[in-house]
Amino acid sequence: MKKELRALLSKNIQKEYNKLISIIADINRKDRLTQCIEGTGGLVSIADLIAYQIGWGTLLLTWYKAELKRKMPEMPGQGFDTWDYVGLAHHFYKKYHYDGYRKQEQKFHKIVQEIIDMVEHEYERNHLDAIGIWDWCTLKSGKKWPLSKWVQVNTVAPYKKAASLIKKVI
Repeated sequence: MKKELRALLSKNIQKEYNKLISIIADINRKDRLTQCIEGTGGLVSIADLIAYQIGWGTLLLTWYKAELKRKMPEMPGQGFDTWDYVGLAHHFYKKYHYDGYRKQEQKFHKIVQEIIDMVEHEYERNHLDAIGIWDWCTLKSGKKWPLSKWVQVNTVAPYKKAASLIKKVI
């Protein structure tokens, strides 16, 4: 059953990523830059939504890699020491907004593939759904989440939301 769960998480990440990419595939550059979507911190563009996904995926991988080095990662990171979601969003919109949408899509693809590789690797180690292995997977309340839950909330769920937001405006 655990193998099915791992396959399910990896498949869901890939499925939601593919849906999101297919929705934006035929949208021209000008329309990708139009700020007409109600996003985190105000009106955003499709390019901003993709930058947001790249940002959270990058943070997820940063937290994971820090723990592999036996270091507690800076949370949430990227110069932020509090969970300022609007500030983080604006930071991501600026940092991961590339000159060309192809470059942005390539970066997004690379991040998604790294996350899927991480999921597969940690499943093989029986650490994907284990609680208490990853210190950074502890919420402020003290509740501990498995790595799989952090992956889910930083990939599948926001990819679905981004796709839904884009569909509303195209």
